[in-house]
Amino acid sequence: MRPRIHGPMLLVAILFIASCDDNARSITAQPTTFNTVPSVSLSGTAAMAFAQPVNNFLCPSISPFNVPLVVVVQPTGAVSIIVTEIRLQFVDNFGTRLPQVTLPAPLPTAQFGTALADARAAQSFPVTLGIGCGTGHTGSLSIFVDTRDPLGHRGSSQTTVMVH
Repeated sequence: MRPRIHGPMLLVAILFIASCDDNARSITAQPTTFNTVPSVSLSGTAAMAFAQPVNNFLCPSISPFNVPLVVVVQPTGAVSIIVTEIRLQFVDNFGTRLPQVTLPAPLPTAQFGTALADARAAQSFPVTLGIGCGTGHTGSLSIFVDTRDPLGHRGSSQTTVMVH
């Protein structure tokens, strides 16, 4: 009498034999990587800012002029971003540079909404820069914004605002 092999046992036997084959390819699952950096559109609320005189200034601790402005960071695409740093660099009309000012981990001004919705929407950061100690009060203000997405990818953007 000849032994009878059932369908499921035949399938198991075939898989077992195939797994012992030295020529079988080994496929390793790996995470998908994306080589993207957070992309943002960066602007001031206006293309021009105005230096406002300060009463009772005392250089270098209190500058004779303040330049208030709002930096607007708008993520491009559907990815959320976190602003990790804002840097400001003022250069007057004669080419004199102030030392770069760094504002670490700024907090956005948001009136309502969740943190995730805010990270995907335009974020506004009010900043004020003191100028005029050793420089003129008109020139250009370069704004550099560093960002990070939830996966840890870092990005950087720059814009310039004229100061009058």
